[in-house]
Amino acid sequence: MQKILKPILLLMIGMVLCTLPMLGYYSMGESWYAALCQVKGLPILALPIMIYTIFANGGWLAAMKYGTIMITTGICATQYRRLCTNYNPYITAFIATITTVFMEALDWSLNGMVKVELYGLVPIVMLTWSMSVIFSYFVNKLLNYLPKKKSLQEEIDKQQLVKNECIMRTSRAFKNLAAEIKKMSGIDYDYNVSVEGVVSREIAQSACRGCENGQIQYLERAKINYLWYNKMLETREAMAVQFNEMAKLMENYTKPVYEEKKALFGMDDYIKHRLREQKITARKIFINENSKGMLEIRLYAKKRKKSNISADVMKSVISEAVGKKLRLSEESLLDVTEEYNEYVLFEEVNFMTISGTARQTKGSEDYSGDNFAVMSLDSGQTFMSICDGMGSGKRAKKYSEIVIDLLEKMIDSGFEESTILKLANSIMLTGNQWQEPATVDMALIDQYSGICQFLKLGAACTYIKRGNWVECIKSTSLPMGVLEEVDMETITKKLYDGDFVIMVSDGIVDALDCPDKEEAMGRIIMDIHTANPKQMAISVLSQALAKCKGVPEDDMTVICTGIWEKV
Repeated sequence: MQKILKPILLLMIGMVLCTLPMLGYYSMGESWYAALCQVKGLPILALPIMIYTIFANGGWLAAMKYGTIMITTGICATQYRRLCTNYNPYITAFIATITTVFMEALDWSLNGMVKVELYGLVPIVMLTWSMSVIFSYFVNKLLNYLPKKKSLQEEIDKQQLVKNECIMRTSRAFKNLAAEIKKMSGIDYDYNVSVEGVVSREIAQSACRGCENGQIQYLERAKINYLWYNKMLETREAMAVQFNEMAKLMENYTKPVYEEKKALFGMDDYIKHRLREQKITARKIFINENSKGMLEIRLYAKKRKKSNISADVMKSVISEAVGKKLRLSEESLLDVTEEYNEYVLFEEVNFMTISGTARQTKGSEDYSGDNFAVMSLDSGQTFMSICDGMGSGKRAKKYSEIVIDLLEKMIDSGFEESTILKLANSIMLTGNQWQEPATVDMALIDQYSGICQFLKLGAACTYIKRGNWVECIKSTSLPMGVLEEVDMETITKKLYDGDFVIMVSDGIVDALDCPDKEEAMGRIIMDIHTANPKQMAISVLSQALAKCKGVPEDDMTVICTGIWEKV
């Protein structure tokens, strides 16, 4: 509706101004027409209406003169808009003023006026210039004006409350199911007997009490039954944990993860208008702020035919519109095509990170039991993790690979760190046939604040290097897949410009032959003088290999990540 009402209002104002001559001239009508030249298509529609209004009030001579002025101004202003990306009202005012002065001076000369009388054009020049600038800003403000939509927002909030209530009901159902499973396990624990009691009962019920082979047979059966019984209890506990975590996740979805501020509400129309000036057509623009207060914009956009536009141009326009520097997501295309594509923009981070890795397998093993991951997340975080499967070889590699894949997929989906480790631990408990645990070392660097969160499950020390100072972050927790409840340690540290985070697996530290291996590794890192994360990782691995004479007794992995402030 606004797209129709606003042009009609502008045309009506133009008609009124064409009926108000000042100093005997229709300069205000000409200035208003110059201001309308910033609106695509509107000058063509306004030209005959405004000329007819002048004709009705000033006669056909005035209509011919000011019609010529308007046509000339419109042609020049249109060419200016095609050549320049940013519209400048002062340039348009200059074009309108020069055209008006030329036509008025020609009119005066044809009427035989002397040069002294031409100084009477000065008030016309001042009036045309000033009114063109004022009208240009007025038209721009009117086009970008967006009325408040309280009723629409209230309706959206009401619908969201209904959805949240449905989600909460499902969440309570998951919690109730988890509680019932725990009750079942509690009943079994209350009436549980020892393995000796189970064996005695099985032997006592044996039909061949005096037969030694029969007793051995029932002893083996009793052991198998008892092992499967314990496995069933562990599976129940793991399922209860999973249901509880699912309930928490669903409850999180009812919170205002995306909260649109009043200052941003309705900004989508303004962005569409600004993108149209750059020959970009946009639709379905969603402007939100996530739970951390960071801006996120999603839109579908395409370019006009026969134009070459990069996504950086679109990013710059939107950044200027919302008043914040933005960055494109990794999945967004680098160019704007002639077909609609989705583009996602996030608020620009304050820090940049660069990572380097180095690894070595144990002895003559073909497979490393260590697996690692380094990811840059759209949420503005850098994720690093090392998973060390127990032992070496293909089996250890498979288990550590599964854990790393789980961590990558869940962290990329937006799961919280503690939830990720709890779910992965429950999966390890239920799916690990041989009860082989795995150590997990995780770090998340917030590139907005520089805060780094370390989460450790039986992992080796992690080091922070800052100039000639090194800090060791230790862990005393058990590996993943040992207990039903995750034995997790969480440590938070503030990182600064030029800091390095060095994560190592057990094989690196165990290669050092000294009483205090963590301190010795800290001295090795302190003596490394390079700002290249890859070279730093290689140096740590090389010195660890030198300590074990090039034959490592365990798999070795090093991840080094540097953090720097963005200029």
